[in-house]
Amino acid sequence: NDYIREWLPWRVEYLNVILEREQLAKGGICEQCCEAEGSVWCMSCTGAHAWCGPCAVKAHRNLPFHKVQRWNGAHYQPTSLMDLGFLWHIGHGGDPCPCNWSDPDPEESGYVTGEGPPNHRSVVFLLGSPYDDPVIRKSSWFQMTIVHTEGIFSHEVSVCKCPGSDPNDWHLDLLCQRLFPASISKPKTTFTFDVLDHFLIDALECKTSAMSFYQKLKRFTNNAFPERVPDRYRELMRVSQLRRDLKHRKWFGFGHDAGQDPGDGGLALFCPACPQPGLNLPADWKVWYDRDTIMRQYVMDGNFTAQHVKMNKPELDVALSDGKGYMVSEVPYHSYLQQSLDSKERSTCSNHRAINAANINKSNLQFTGIGATACAWHGCFVPHSVVAFQKGERYMNTDYSICNALGYGSESIAKALVIYDVGCQWSVNFRSRVKNGPSLLLPPAVEIVPVVGKFHLAAHKLSCFPRYSLNFVNGAGHLDGEILETLWAPFNTISPTARSMTQAHRQEVYDDHMRDSNWKKLVGIVPSLLKKYKTSNKCLEEMNQAYEQLTAVLDPDKVSGWELDALRAEADRGEALDIYLLKGDKAPTFCEVQLQLTKKPKSPTDSVGSVAWLAEGISIEDSQ
Repeated sequence: NDYIREWLPWRVEYLNVILEREQLAKGGICEQCCEAEGSVWCMSCTGAHAWCGPCAVKAHRNLPFHKVQRWNGAHYQPTSLMDLGFLWHIGHGGDPCPCNWSDPDPEESGYVTGEGPPNHRSVVFLLGSPYDDPVIRKSSWFQMTIVHTEGIFSHEVSVCKCPGSDPNDWHLDLLCQRLFPASISKPKTTFTFDVLDHFLIDALECKTSAMSFYQKLKRFTNNAFPERVPDRYRELMRVSQLRRDLKHRKWFGFGHDAGQDPGDGGLALFCPACPQPGLNLPADWKVWYDRDTIMRQYVMDGNFTAQHVKMNKPELDVALSDGKGYMVSEVPYHSYLQQSLDSKERSTCSNHRAINAANINKSNLQFTGIGATACAWHGCFVPHSVVAFQKGERYMNTDYSICNALGYGSESIAKALVIYDVGCQWSVNFRSRVKNGPSLLLPPAVEIVPVVGKFHLAAHKLSCFPRYSLNFVNGAGHLDGEILETLWAPFNTISPTARSMTQAHRQEVYDDHMRDSNWKKLVGIVPSLLKKYKTSNKCLEEMNQAYEQLTAVLDPDKVSGWELDALRAEADRGEALDIYLLKGDKAPTFCEVQLQLTKKPKSPTDSVGSVAWLAEGISIEDSQ
């Protein structure tokens, strides 16, 4: 507020400066040739400039995306470099193609420079010259729509006509100019690398849809009448897919060996801190660390906001990176589902049917949601382990995700903690489902410890508390097991946009957002772990002090017995953990209390009014 108050006295002066920039610059004389009328100025260049048409084109020979205006006698009005005579040469490094020019007389042809084509990069074709004939122009170059961060531009483009040049390769010449063609044959629309990168970052950081992004570009181009701007929304959707795929293959090192396939999860990042033999563990890690320290810790959860509508023609869908990121490969997963039986196991815990029945009656949906497995400590999605739900959160879906996660980068790790909202029920027949299920594989001799996240555990039966609580798992630390809930929040923003995409495009978008989420975790892991380490040391000191004070006032024999019971429960688990089960007298029901009151013999001093009845009820409640 202090800064705004400081600015208020300058408001009028600021407005005057802005208006002064809109008057005719340099007295209306071209600052370059100093002869012609300087009626053109550039809104993108710094400073106040005035050019004639030819000089403006020459000054912008390497700045094709600057916005220019021309003085009409009263004010500046929008024009374009193309209207001023700008010609963009594609091929020959930006120089004109020798075969497009016949070496005319410079004075007759109207070239800006006296050196003539084709050896001078600043050669600019002028309107009104003999070579401005429409027939000649049509045979030498064509008009192209170019989408840039500043808006949508139209430019006349000259392509290479040298002997041996193939017109089918023009799209590669455009790519060399950092222009991504919207089609291979006879491209008439291109997107600059800059605008594609802006869109991809906007989508990741701001969750901007392609429609909203292109509407913004249309407003940049013509804020008053955006409907007059060429509509290239569909082209943006398509080209951004291609750009994203190429960037990821380059980033992950598959650009220099075109024959090498990334493989399942080959275009994905994972957690840098979770133990991974051969990556972040020494060769003799089995000697230095026990199995509880190296235990992999996963959390599994579903998201029913990430729906997908059925496609009209799914056979026309084209996948660019199926299974290369975080979502599983479609064909093997679909084959597995067809061969698997839907396990309808009777629950012995609380009623969890709400999970399995989510979206079950929505016949217009191909997928009712997605399920993912992530590392429980740091919240990094596990590559090639995100599955789609067809009828709610069925075990056949979650088994596939968890098995893929357990097999990723965990060679020789003998113990895994799996946190799942319904872990008490899921774990009962998990081994038998893996044994009988096709395509389900587990690392050999791995011990799986199923638990329930702390928030969801409150909805379970009381007997689940000791057996599936993270508090009683050695090596679990202070995990809450709910980190995936925080990761779903940004996905709920993009889910409406991805809902109606093609299946392949939706998969690539989700992969991209999961990759970005893991990337943020990766670059921030050091300060995050350092902060947690300092906090844990402080808390450990405080808790040790409290523990010692409590132990000092207890019977040593009882403490020794409790410690033995705790070690036995930790080793045996299951029913042995029931020593932590809360025990207490169950409060009587309302009917039992009422029956007790009716059976109580009446004394001569007893009152029979409603106030006495309420008073006795309150007294009973206090005694409970």
